[in-house]
Amino acid sequence: MMRIKSYDITLDFDFNGLTYQGLETVSVETEDDLVLDAQGLEILEVEASGKPIPFGVEKDKVRIRTGKFSGEVKLKFSGKVKDSLVGIYKAPYDGKYVITTQFEATHARKFIPCVDHPAYKATFKLRVIVNDWLKVISNMPLEDVRKEGDKVVHVFKDTPPMSTYLLYLGIGEFEEMRNPGLPEIIVATVPGKLAKASLPASMARDFIRSYEEYFGIKYQLPKVHLIAIPEFAYGAMENWGAITFRETALLADERSGFSQIRRAAEVIAHELAHQWFGNLVTMKWWNDLWLNESFATFMSYKILDKLYPDWYMWGEFLRDETAGALLKDSIPTTHPIETEVKSPEEVEQMFDDISYGKGASILRMIEGFVGEEEFRRGISSYLNEFKFGNAEGRDLWESLERESGKPVSRIMPEWILRPGYPMVSVEYDGGKLVLTQSRFGLLSDGQEVYPIPLTMEVNGKIIRDVMDTRRKEFEVGALNTLNVNLRKGGFYRVLYRDLEPVFRSNLTPEEQWGLLNDYFAFLLAGKVTFEEYSKVLRHFMTSDHHLPVTELADQLSLLYAVNSGKYGNLALQFHREQVRRWENRSDMVGKRTFSILATNLARMDLNYSKTLGAKFQEYENLDGDLKAPVAVAYSVFEGPKAVDVMLEKYRTSKFDEDRLKILQALLSSRYPHTVVNVLSMVFTGEMKRQDIARSLEYTTFYPDVRDAVWEWLKIHFERVSGMYSGTGIFGRALSDVIPLLGLGRETEVEEFFRKNPLKENERGVRQGLEIMKALSRLK
Repeated sequence: MMRIKSYDITLDFDFNGLTYQGLETVSVETEDDLVLDAQGLEILEVEASGKPIPFGVEKDKVRIRTGKFSGEVKLKFSGKVKDSLVGIYKAPYDGKYVITTQFEATHARKFIPCVDHPAYKATFKLRVIVNDWLKVISNMPLEDVRKEGDKVVHVFKDTPPMSTYLLYLGIGEFEEMRNPGLPEIIVATVPGKLAKASLPASMARDFIRSYEEYFGIKYQLPKVHLIAIPEFAYGAMENWGAITFRETALLADERSGFSQIRRAAEVIAHELAHQWFGNLVTMKWWNDLWLNESFATFMSYKILDKLYPDWYMWGEFLRDETAGALLKDSIPTTHPIETEVKSPEEVEQMFDDISYGKGASILRMIEGFVGEEEFRRGISSYLNEFKFGNAEGRDLWESLERESGKPVSRIMPEWILRPGYPMVSVEYDGGKLVLTQSRFGLLSDGQEVYPIPLTMEVNGKIIRDVMDTRRKEFEVGALNTLNVNLRKGGFYRVLYRDLEPVFRSNLTPEEQWGLLNDYFAFLLAGKVTFEEYSKVLRHFMTSDHHLPVTELADQLSLLYAVNSGKYGNLALQFHREQVRRWENRSDMVGKRTFSILATNLARMDLNYSKTLGAKFQEYENLDGDLKAPVAVAYSVFEGPKAVDVMLEKYRTSKFDEDRLKILQALLSSRYPHTVVNVLSMVFTGEMKRQDIARSLEYTTFYPDVRDAVWEWLKIHFERVSGMYSGTGIFGRALSDVIPLLGLGRETEVEEFFRKNPLKENERGVRQGLEIMKALSRLK
């Protein structure tokens, strides 16, 4: 049994040499020798009770021969700032760099000797000694700043008890914009980027107030930094009081366009939700990662829907979270939301569509089951009971059940502890509605039975029930209208034997989306023919709501990429009609919808790309949401002639928001040599390492380009994957890239990844290979 009370840490940095000397005092109670995690650190001296004490270093552990002990252990050590994307590393920009940290899940051990485990919460006192021209940021405000020789000592206030993965340190020439209040909101960037800081700071203030009201618990720290890091593998990280972001996940202004503003808002809201879910109350171990990520995901959409009702965030939730989760949870390589985790490599693979999207979708389903206010009370009770401590999934279920009086503890484990989800087959038989459930799979089905919080409307009457048997019958009389899974609130798919009563129903946009998404999955799984799928597709071809329209755009664009000869006419017909419908919309959602449609059409139709691409001459004055399709159109039509012009704009753009649009447009080219040359910019430093994994998705639309990109990836696989060492990011990207990239070469692709395994990315690769098998049926 061991308890860590506090860490008192002094770090003296050689900023130019990228090294530091550390002195650490650990206050500990232990029944046996003290064992600390330490990776890549040199332990120089250890003492306890004022005397040197023996220690040994083995397999990233430091065993200190304390025996049973209560008191302080002091360590002298040295460390290096790495050229990586985890631990303590340098993030380059404009020939300079900042030093920054990324510790989730198990990388704090690369920074200091510590018990790098979420259940071992402790307070942290941090002193950082650096050159006087540098700023230092950590979780807490500064307590003291003083000169010491030719350096400056920055002393930070003690943190509350927290897990090691939430500790943060940033050193560099940061610029800051401060928004006074309690807490103080501070946006920090590298020089020249503060022009886009005001809007995120304002949004953060609103989000914190809304969370305080919803949870009934104040934000616990006196300040929160929102820090734009110039090179960052993840989207953002919720370090308590010092949240780090990619620039594109934080910085935005009124000219950015709704796509960028909405992305920044959602990420900021997500990370601020973590200040309660994850930071104030932390999971005991990484098997309960969903307690962090599912709740932060769910709460971010909930709070955005409250503050920006015209953004239609629950529709976006279906597109952004539920869709990916339904796809990834329908293949053999899935896992329960709560699953056993044994190693750091397994932890890194947990940050996926199941832990985020499925978990959040189940929470939405349970909220619908227990009621919004009952759900809120359950969450508030849970946070108050376990604040500054650790909790497990069952603690949450019990709190929700206690406050709602509903059998949450019976239902939740069936969804949290088991993989997969059901498909409900619906047929009408002589006045009876017969529902049958089975586990849905893209490649094979299962016979599991789930307790489904069922919601349906029959002839205008709403029916709510828990379907926990394989078959259930309802006496309904004559059938006129039918709609199962209202507002797509349940995490299951519905297959109708007769669609006519469904088409006669007044479906909401969410329900239209659900029908379309379900039937495309049934097409992939071979459960319906293309003609049956087309019946649903054509019913919504002329829809005027962005949710079914963007879902159809996604599906038809994918089908075009699979086989343009087979599906091209249908995809072109839909996109041409819908582009005309949306091109003059002035509302934010309308402009974003047009951007999606126009980007797709520019890739399919050279005449359209010529017309739209001509606007590239006025690129700087375009609406933010119009820039992406115009850049894609210009790249597609002009081909190699566009490269020099676009690269010049890429190199001279001040913000990553603009650079990324140009980069993605260049990678959307139909010319293979252009695309592989642009990809290779990652080796010269012109493309950020953080961008290469997800950039591969933009290269998979044209078969000829896919051929060249596959050859490029095979050659550079080790080098590219190495850029994300210590994370599962590359595997998650490959899960979305492999399905199209591998079409027509399925055996070769499977064999390549069999011979080139990636220990932190195996699950993502297997997911991609399994989805590829399903997609190849449509060739």
